[in-house]
This record gives sequence, structure tokens and C-alpha cells, in this order.
Amino acid sequence: MRATLLFILLLSLLASVFRAQESAGTQAEGTSAVSREQYAPAAQQAAPAKSPQLEEKHPRLFWVLPTYTVADSKSARPLTAHGKLRLFVKNETDPFTIGWVAFEAGIAQANNNPSEYGQGAAGYSKRFGAGLADETSAGFFGTFLFPSVLHQDPRYYRLGAGSFQKRLGHALIRPVLTHKDSGGRALNWSGILGGIAASGLSNAYYPEGDRGVRATFSRVAMSIPFSMIDELVNEFGPDLERKIVGKR
Repeated sequence: MRATLLFILLLSLLASVFRAQESAGTQAEGTSAVSREQYAPAAQQAAPAKSPQLEEKHPRLFWVLPTYTVADSKSARPLTAHGKLRLFVKNETDPFTIGWVAFEAGIAQANNNPSEYGQGAAGYSKRFGAGLADETSAGFFGTFLFPSVLHQDPRYYRLGAGSFQKRLGHALIRPVLTHKDSGGRALNWSGILGGIAASGLSNAYYPEGDRGVRATFSRVAMSIPFSMIDELVNEFGPDLERKIVGKR
């Protein structure tokens, strides 16, 4: 998910959100612990069994940003290869994804970057086509192909609760560590190899000056901070939404 536009708001409101959250959590900790001990057996008996066919809901953040690649860490089920393919298709065909690529192409057009594409409708078409190819290849390699081959989960597992430091560290380490289909965590080879493969493929349609080994790995390195920003929004975005619009 491309959520860089929310980053400034996220940083400005994060501290106040979690001061209040941690204060309330500390006050309620003793009471909630006793309540869980007293009522957990009855709750477990009353709760209906979850169907393995039930799909997790993915509400849009701020009614706009898709959250298909975000999973609830408490209830996420492993994805099959078919499930990863469906996830890739849903994310890459979402109107927001296509609209964001069009927006980025417009920014690049205004900055005449890369200059080899020229201006006018032809230049914009080249920038939009290159951006769409980048987005699609990154999703194909990083969401479907390598996660399927390496049996890793391409989703971000949102904690949604706990200390600010724990959630911050969980989000920042995600580009490096990911969940395995069998449980546990492992080095995020699917994300790393997916990024390299997508950046390498772009050499086929980028201008001559943006091709080559150095340019390929430079793009991979530059994508890491943006991936961290995306995961920060995945983790803290719902809290920010509640803070701004009062959504429960």
C-alpha cells in the first residue's frame, strides 16, 4: 500500500495517541486480567467456531486506502498460493492503486523525470506505463511468486495493541523479517528477492541512463525506507483514523 501522504500526519499525532492509550491500558490492566480469568471459560463455550472459509474483512483506511495486505495478528490464517494470487490481483487492480500510479506519473511529468520520456501526452503515457509496470511487477514477485515458492506470508501482521515501542519496532522490522506459512518468522527473502526482481525487470523499459546493476540495486535500497513508512501506516493508521474522525 502506498501511504506516504499520511506520514506527516502520522508522526504529528502518534505521540498523543499512544500517551492516552498506554495510560488507559495501565489503569484497566488489573480489572481486565481478573475479568478474563473469571469469564474466559464461558466466553470460549459461547463463541462460535470460526469457519476456515471465512475471509478477513479489509475496511479502507480513511475510506480510501486499501488494506488487503494487512492481517490481524490475532486471527490471521495462512494463505495458500491461490490466496496469494488473489491478494496480488485485488491489490493491483484496486482503483486507488491505479490512481496513485497516475498521480505519480503526473508528478514525474511536471518534473520532467526522466527527461528521456519527453513531454505531452506521449511522455505522460510512457511515465504512466512504466509506473504501472513497476507496481504490477513488484506485486507479482513480492506478493505472489516468491511468497508462494518460499512459503512466506506477504501480509503485514498488525498488532493493534500493546506498547508504542513494541508496535513501532514490529512495523520497522517488517521489511527484514516476515511470517512463514508454517508459523514463526524468517528473513524476508520473498520481499528482498521480489524487490530485486522487479527492479531488474524495469531495465527492460527504463531509459538507458536508468539501467544497469548499480541503478537496479540503488532502486532496491531506496525502496526500503518507503516500505517502512507503509508498514508504520499499516500499524498505526487505524489509530490515526480514530484520532481524526472519531471512528470506533
